[in-house]
This record gives sequence, structure tokens and C-alpha cells, in this order.
Amino acid sequence: MGPNQYIRLSQLSSQIQDAINAQFKGQKYWVLADITNHSFKADKKIHYFELVEKSETGSTITAKILGKSWGGGALKILDFEITTGQRFTNNLHVLVQVSVDYHPLYGLSVNLLDIDSNFMLGILEQQRNATLARLVRENDYIWKEREEYSTFNSRLKLPVVIQRVAVISSSSSAGNEDFRHTMAHNDFGYVFQIDDYHTVVQGDNNAKLFLNKLIEVYNTGIPYDAIVIARGGGSQSDFLIFDNYGIGRAVAKFPIPIITGIGHQKNVSITDLMAHTQTKTPTKAAEFIIAHNRSFEENILSLQRTIAIKSQQLFLGHYKELNRIKTLVSNNARELTAKHREQLNAARQQLAVNSGAVLHANQKKLLVASQQTLQYPKMMLVERTGELLQLKNSLKTFSNVYLRRQELTMEHHQKSIKMMSPHNILKKGYAIVKFNDAIVSSADGINEGDDFEVILKDTRLISTVKEKIQYDGREPDL
Repeated sequence: MGPNQYIRLSQLSSQIQDAINAQFKGQKYWVLADITNHSFKADKKIHYFELVEKSETGSTITAKILGKSWGGGALKILDFEITTGQRFTNNLHVLVQVSVDYHPLYGLSVNLLDIDSNFMLGILEQQRNATLARLVRENDYIWKEREEYSTFNSRLKLPVVIQRVAVISSSSSAGNEDFRHTMAHNDFGYVFQIDDYHTVVQGDNNAKLFLNKLIEVYNTGIPYDAIVIARGGGSQSDFLIFDNYGIGRAVAKFPIPIITGIGHQKNVSITDLMAHTQTKTPTKAAEFIIAHNRSFEENILSLQRTIAIKSQQLFLGHYKELNRIKTLVSNNARELTAKHREQLNAARQQLAVNSGAVLHANQKKLLVASQQTLQYPKMMLVERTGELLQLKNSLKTFSNVYLRRQELTMEHHQKSIKMMSPHNILKKGYAIVKFNDAIVSSADGINEGDDFEVILKDTRLISTVKEKIQYDGREPDL
């Protein structure tokens, strides 16, 4: 190979640079791609990254080129982050304006000149709408009513007074501190029991940790009145966890009312839509709970005032009615007293007249009765004397008959006792069996080989059981 058959690498790179500059110098292109391998040099305000294009399945990369952005391009990226709330980082699908550049030392790359914020907002909104549609489609306890969402959680009834609260937040959350401060220093002196359940509350990849914390609250079995999800401010990307399908589904079906105070001022997250009550910040969540309890207290105070007023009105009305009745009773009593006084005077005069006549008539009756009374005892005495003589004779006759009858009965009993005596029974051929010095009528406790005693009329036999045969009381077959 001769000296004129090769060139230096720098010469080749210069030719490539000239060719690329001739083709692409001054040209700008809007490119749709994904961001990977992003890094940011804060001291120089330079972004380094790769633009890649993936296949439709997303499994392979079909194109890749280095990219960088500084100066005006870096300012455009900052505007993008402020507008969308989305940090410029890996795995973003973006629409960017670039220019092509080739450097002999660093190779081919593109310079990012601008980035379309509306395109990113559209993607985020599409993802959010798709998640909401999936929640409604796959879960029968989530309904969409016009532009509002009704969930099992949102349909729960808040307790009339909220006292026991579980708070899910970051362990270093300033929002949780604001919530606790507002609850503890309320103007009405309400006292709350607040239990903390710390977890990571940012980043969609931490959704599983958040779900586990919800499950932990449920598994405690503590009857919380409400659960508060508290988080302070941050970039929009920090809140992507609250647009997660799994978290939205869990919040929607949770059996305890959930109040959100996530801290974002611009948008409403899916978790907000699925929860019972959404507020903008942890402080607003605390103010909502305090206002809820204050509403109950005001209703009680209002009811107390109403009862007092109604009682006074009833008392005044009944007091007037009692005075009226009192006056009416007094007047009627005087009229009745005067009327009855006249009736009593008339009755007294009539009584004096009638009593004289009654006394005269009864005096005659008494004279007749006194004469009859004097004669009646003599007649009764004669009758009773005759009855007593008759009773005396009857008693004497009856006693003689009764005594004779009892004598016959005694004789009969004596004969029966004599016939039933053991001595007479033994004479008839019966015997008495004794075992262990006790009379027995059954052989249940007597076994073969046992000794027993047989008592006859004039003899006692001591025997031993040789054989024990069951007997039903009938004559054996001969």
C-alpha cells in the first residue's frame, strides 16, 4: 500500500463533518422519541441524554442518537418542567426540536432546541383518562355520574364527630407536621387521636409500598373515623403515584372514609377523585375535619337554644293557661259553694221535718218488737230443750252401734295378723333364705360356692350353692 492510499482519521472526520454540515446546517427537525440515559450537570446547566425509538411492541430499539441541550435549549426544558409539572428525565415520550451536529471527537449527536409541552400534557392526560376509564370499567363499586365519580368510599357516611384519625404520609413530611399543628391548635379545644403510618408518597414505582400501608391500617382493626393522606408540595412528577391504578382502586373500595390533602394546587389526582373528600393541602384537610366537628357542635348548640326557647314559650303559654284556669276554678268554687249552701239549708229543714215523722213511726215499731222479743226466748227455750233430749237419745244409740262395729273389725285384724305371722307361713311349707345375715328374695348377689342359711318351721339349714339355675316362676318341665 503506497503513501497516497490512506488518509488520517482526522481527515475522514473532517470530511464527514463537512458533509453533515453541508446537508444539515441551519436545519431544524421536530422529532418524536423517548429519553434515556439522562444526566444533568447543574454547574454548567447542560443536559446529556439519548433519543431512542422503540418498536411497536417496545421490546427492541430501532434507532438511537446522542443528545445534549444547553443555553436556550436548557431554558426550554425548564419551561417544559414548569408548564407540565413533569421533570425532564428518563422514559419520557417527547416531541422535541433538534438540530444535527457532528464533532470529530464526540461523534454524531443532536442539540435539543425546544420541547413541546402540550404534547407531554396530552400524553399525561391520556394516561390519566385511560386509568379512570379502566377503574370504572373493571370495578362495579366505581360509577361515573356526569363529570363526577362515585365510589364505595365516597358513599360512606362520615361519623358525626371525627376523633380517631390515621395519617398516611412520609416520615419527613412537612405537610404532616402542618396537619398535626392545625389539629392540635384548633380554636375550639377539640382533642384528636392521630396515628402515623409512614411510607413513601412519591414516585409511581413506590405504589406497592403505599398499598401495603393502606392494608396495614385496615389490618390493625382500629375503628378509625377517617384516614388522611397527607403530602406537601412538589413537582408534578412527584404526584404521579396518586394517579396509579392500584392505589385508586384500593382507595375507592376502602371501608373507612379517606380524606386527601396531597398538596398540589393545579390538578386533581385520581386518588382525589376516588376518595371520600379531597382537599388541596394537609392544612386544608385538618381544617375540614375541624369544621366537620364544629358543624356538629353548632347543631347541638342550636338545638339547645331551640329547646330553651321552646321551653320558655311552652312555660309562658301554660302559665297563662294555668292562671286562667285558676281564676275560673275560684269563681266556679264560690258559685258552687253558695249554691250548695242553699241546698244544705233546705235539706236541713226537710231533714228536721222528716226525722220527727220517722222517729214517731219507728217508736211504734219498737214497742211491737219489744213485746215480741220478750215472748220469743221462752218459745225458743222450749223448742231447744226438746231437740236436746232427742239428740241425747240418738247419740246413746249410735255410740253402742259404733263400738260393736269396731270390736268386730279388731277381731278380724287379729285373725289376719295371726294368719300372716312368719311362724304360720313356715308351717305351710315355705322357708326363709338368709345370705350374709340378711334375708334375700333374689339370687342376684349369690354365686356358686357361696354359703347360705335356710330357715324352716323348726330347723335351720346351712347350705352351699352347687349350681345356679335361672327360674321364671313356672313349674319346670318333668
